[in-house]
Formats: sequence, C-alpha cells, structure tokens
Amino acid sequence: MGKRHHTGIALIAGFKLLKGGLLLVLGLGLLNLVHADIASLFTQLLETLHLDAHSRLLHALVLKVKALQPESVLMVSVVSLAYAGLLLTEGLGLWFERAWAAYLTVVSTSVFIPFELYEIVKQVTGPKIGVLLLNLGIVLYLIAQLKQHTLHSASRPALPG
Repeated sequence: MGKRHHTGIALIAGFKLLKGGLLLVLGLGLLNLVHADIASLFTQLLETLHLDAHSRLLHALVLKVKALQPESVLMVSVVSLAYAGLLLTEGLGLWFERAWAAYLTVVSTSVFIPFELYEIVKQVTGPKIGVLLLNLGIVLYLIAQLKQHTLHSASRPALPG
C-alpha cells in the first residue's frame, strides 16, 4: 500500500508543479524565438485565428511585439526558466512532503505578498484579491504543517511505501 499524502500538501504541490511546467514550456518556447521574426509569427497567428490585426487593440499589440528586442525575449526566457526551476523544486519537495520544501515555499510565496497588496491598493479587482488570498492560504497552511511536524526533515526519512 502506498504512502498517503496530506491532501492540502498534495494540492499545493500539484499547483506548483503545474505552474512550473507551464513556465518551463513558456521559457523554452521563448528561447526558440530569440532570433526569430516574432512580429511576422504573431501576425500569422492572428491570421490563423481569423483576428483582424488592424483593430485598434490588436494593432497596438502587434506594434509592441514588433518592438521586442532579442535581448528582451532572452531575458524573459531566462527568468521564466529560473522561476520554473524554483516552482518545480517546490512542487517535487512538497509532493514528497519535505520540510525544506515547505520552508522554501513559505519564503518564496511570502515575498510576493507585499507586491500583491500594492496592486490591490492601486486597483481592487476580484482576481487580485483571489491571488492574494490563495497565497496567504498557502503560506498559513504550510506554517501550520511545519508547526505540527507533519513534514519530513532531512534527518527523518519518509516512511517506506
């Protein structure tokens, strides 16, 4: 019989793994576009989707894409890959219910809370409040799990399957 996961930890781990996987795909995709003609590719995408590239909103977006420099695309790619690495590390560590992963997740998630509060003060929106509440919930839940010693430390191995 396999080891049973704490539901909350497993959900947070899955969330982190999903976000990390998506950022990994984004970062690798952008890495492939560093020296490509992004504006032409974007215009082709709009045509494929049968969207009018001459509409005011899409035209402004095309101009922004056209202004992208290869260095900017490379930087976004590198940041996406680095953040993906962090999220995947957190997710795997939490999946195996390691205390170090909970500490890492508490710190890395808490770092963004002041920025989320600032964004809410600038303009209150439902999604912004939702993200803040989700991140606060993750931090508080992991702190409670750490206080209850339900996670495995480096000196205490996981129970055999």
